[in-house]
Formats: sequence, structure tokens, C-alpha cells
Amino acid sequence: MIETPQGFNERSAQGRYPADNLAGFRYHTGADLRPLRPDEPCPVLFRDLGPAALALFLRGELRRLAGPQSPIVYARTQAYVEPYLDPERIGRLLFLRPLEMSMWHSGVPTIYVARAMAPVDPEATAFVPGDVPLAEAARRAGGLRSSAEVREVLGGRGHDEAVGETLHRLDRLADELARTEELAGPLREWLQSPERELRDTAREEMERVGLTEEDLCAAWHHLPRERRGQIGEALRRARCFGGASVPGWERGGR
Repeated sequence: MIETPQGFNERSAQGRYPADNLAGFRYHTGADLRPLRPDEPCPVLFRDLGPAALALFLRGELRRLAGPQSPIVYARTQAYVEPYLDPERIGRLLFLRPLEMSMWHSGVPTIYVARAMAPVDPEATAFVPGDVPLAEAARRAGGLRSSAEVREVLGGRGHDEAVGETLHRLDRLADELARTEELAGPLREWLQSPERELRDTAREEMERVGLTEEDLCAAWHHLPRERRGQIGEALRRARCFGGASVPGWERGGR
């Protein structure tokens, strides 16, 4: 729902905007934060939760919108260009009444923030499937106030089916990541070790099997499905970096 702080304060029985001062979080955003002006409309806002948190949200189990170490929640407009791909089309979270979260402008174009303690309100947050363009979702959601209304405008039962299909992909992705991480985790630790000898050994092995740093360090769901399969095969061909579990390998050498 698009509204101004003035309009929000006139109708709200839950407190006034801005409810909090977020200026001190400049160290986190890298820019000067500010509250919205009284007559400044707050745009429709979205958030990329990531696979694990999104699966919790779709199951009604998400309790925190921000990452475990972040003091603030980041949200973005449909105009934000994500610096990564979304080959699994996992979808995005839609904030329907962002002023209730006391959203501030981050100081960075298209980015808004609220305190991490902002609750997950199932009536004021909704799921946008990955095949729905965010510009279209923003246009449709501009006058909506509840997740039930979003469900209807995005297809009703079709939206329910999209939720089920997305959960299936997320569960498959989680299983795939868990299996891959058994091999990628130890190799990544060597690659990021403070000991040069271990880093060099890891790089030599990565070059031998055709792996890059991005393969090991990028978010798994940001990698194309075909590349993820190639990474899994390369890791199965790589010598495991786990110490005693690999006969013949010594720390820092072969």
C-alpha cells in the first residue's frame, strides 16, 4: 500500500511515524539515513529473504526478517537491480504496510531500512512468485493492505500452487546444498585460511578439477543449475580436505 507519513499518522491507531531514530545506522548502510517527509509516499517494498528464510516464511515459521547479525532490515523498490542472478526463481517478500515498520530511506537510491526487531506480520507481508515481475507486483499492490488481497490479485489458487512449487524447489535446493557442502566446506576453509601454504594447496586442487572461487563462495542459489551440477562433479573428483579422513594427505601437502 502506497501512503505518506502524514496519511499514515492520520489513520493509524498503532503509533506515529517515525517511531524510531535510525540515523545511527549510517555505519551499516554507508550513507545518511533519513525518515520520509510528511508528504513523501513510501513505495511498495520488497525483500530477498534467501532460500532458507523464504522456506520458513512460506511455512508460516519465520520469526525474524533480518539476518542473525544484522541490526536492520533492508528492503528495496522494484527499480533496484540485483547484482546476482536468480536461476531458481525463488521469489521475493512484499511489504504491504512498510510505514508500520517505521521504514527510513537508507540514503542509497531504491533502498529502505527498518529495525531488525520489526515483527513478521503475516497480514502485512506477502509472497511474490519468481515468475511475476516486481514492477507488475508493485503496480498491483499499490492499493492493497493484506496478504489475502495479494493472493487474489496474483491468481488465488494459482498463487497457492506457486507457493507449493516454490517450496518444492527450495527443499530440493537445500538438500543439494547440504550434500555439496560436505565437500565444498573443507576446501573453502583451506582457500580462506590465513596460512599461505594451505591456500596455495587449495588453489592448485581447484585448478586441477576446474573450480573457481566464485564456485565455492557465491550463494548456491545464485549459480545456474547447470554450473551447480558441474561444481558437484568437480568436488567429487577433488581430493577431500579433511585431514585424517583422507589417507596419504598431510596438512599443507600430499
